[in-house]
Amino acid sequence: MLDFLQKYDILLLDFFNELGSTTADPFWLFITKIYVWIPFFVILFFFAFKKFTKKQILIILIGGIVMLALVLGVTEIVKNLVVRTRPCNSTVLDGMFREVIYPTNFSFYSGHAATSVALATYFISLLRKQFKTIYMLIIWALLFMFSRLYFAAHYPSDILTGAIVGFLVAKLFVYLVRKRLR
Repeated sequence: MLDFLQKYDILLLDFFNELGSTTADPFWLFITKIYVWIPFFVILFFFAFKKFTKKQILIILIGGIVMLALVLGVTEIVKNLVVRTRPCNSTVLDGMFREVIYPTNFSFYSGHAATSVALATYFISLLRKQFKTIYMLIIWALLFMFSRLYFAAHYPSDILTGAIVGFLVAKLFVYLVRKRLR
């Protein structure tokens, strides 16, 4: 069963990686960098300041930071326990994928997927009544996750698992923050 899943994990990754081209690489290199999204979240908080009290913003901000730290911490612990080699670093799959980036840590599960889904879920859940366009965060999360497949930095199962972890952790923090906001 595991061999069957791993085979399709590689085939699906190959499909996504083959969509790549040297023309599109700069765009995806930009998308996959975490720091380029910071201004996006600064703007989000700027608009949130207009809709919430300072105390509410502080609760939402602290909840988001603690959630993000938890997601990143658990991701690193799991990666170091599972020790799954990234597809772009695999000697077994050497030469199979277009290699543009060379991340050095482990693959399972995707921190990009976990953090982007956690942040999108958290902010959409908390701010959807105030900002109808907040659902655009779904597009951001999808682009962020796809970039990891595009570069063969993760297997699809790494992305899926990271997205599930991010979603579940965000839902827990949404519950806790909403409880505190009341």
